[in-house]
Amino acid sequence: MQPNRPGVSLYTLTYMSPKADSHRMPRFPEEYDECEGIIAPDGSYDADAVAALDLTDEELREIYGSMIQARALEERGLTLQRQGEFHFWMECRGLEAAHVGPAAALADRDWMNTEWRQYGAHIQRGRPLEDILLFWLRGYEEFEADTIAEMAPYERRMPHIVAVGTQVPQTVGLMWGRKLQGKDEVGLVGVGDGGASKGDFHAGLNFAGVLELPVVFLVFNNQWAISTPVEQQTAAETYADRAKGYGFEGTLVDGNDVLATYRATKRAIESARNGDPMLLEALTYRRGAHSSSDADDYREGADIEAWRERDPIDRYETFLVDRGILDPGDFDAIRAAAEERAKEAAESALEVAEAQSPEEVFDEVFANPPDYIDEQREELMDLVERHGEAVFRW
Repeated sequence: MQPNRPGVSLYTLTYMSPKADSHRMPRFPEEYDECEGIIAPDGSYDADAVAALDLTDEELREIYGSMIQARALEERGLTLQRQGEFHFWMECRGLEAAHVGPAAALADRDWMNTEWRQYGAHIQRGRPLEDILLFWLRGYEEFEADTIAEMAPYERRMPHIVAVGTQVPQTVGLMWGRKLQGKDEVGLVGVGDGGASKGDFHAGLNFAGVLELPVVFLVFNNQWAISTPVEQQTAAETYADRAKGYGFEGTLVDGNDVLATYRATKRAIESARNGDPMLLEALTYRRGAHSSSDADDYREGADIEAWRERDPIDRYETFLVDRGILDPGDFDAIRAAAEERAKEAAESALEVAEAQSPEEVFDEVFANPPDYIDEQREELMDLVERHGEAVFRW
């Protein structure tokens, strides 16, 4: 880990070595001697660190709104999957601070590539809820802008990545190209601890370090890659420690502290913009299952409950009340509004998807489709003609 830096608050409780006995990584941020934090699980906070962030009350409220909207959208999506409207859904309950804080740190001109459960990050960047949901209904995305120059902040991304870890080298390639074009832009790429076990992760970090590319790598250490615990994925004490092997800095941050993830990412973006990529590790825990297809029968209930007590939204609400930014009575209304927006977005997305032809699944794959794609299209439309469109809808 990096030495303590002036002006950066750290948790300082006793360190429990993950090398002991079963080679277990510490489970909670306070078990590390160097894990950046601003808001503690009980809602107490470092006032000087908050002041140094220079965030307005409106910006702090916006961050809260994005976290609440992300949770409401996640709950709505899971309900729709259980009702048979979605074939699949990814859960993210408990990860809101790790998703929203880093996205809030980006400039409008910067890029963000994610794995597919980072709803809060996209919401913070302004992406419409309907657009997020449509990916799950039709399997592809549409971009309104015709050129990069016309892109809104939420469009400065690659399409959703499904293959684990592949967004890492793709982001590096994107930012290599933008650097060669003389653009003052940074790419933030998020990946889970499972994705950090892929060769794509190594390739991406190695290229970024050698070429001094403007990339921030963000590992969401959820401590489980589906049913594989983190101690069976790496012998390193932290994922942040891996940065040393690529020639740049790594930082461990409390992933359930939205202001800490914001600050760490802001600092990393400044570094990357100057040609020094960085690796951030957000130590967190997804309380829901890996996905709607996951039986989730491999984790300890006590761990889930312990992380529930460290809920990122609960601690941030305590902070907002103490600062006088929101009143306790405001929270129910904000949640209700978020749930209503998620409901309306789902209804609208379902209507759009219902009006589409199964043939459209081919339209967003190739600009100039090869022969085998045209053959698949013809085969599908032959089946639709024989059996009807209803057979090919969820």
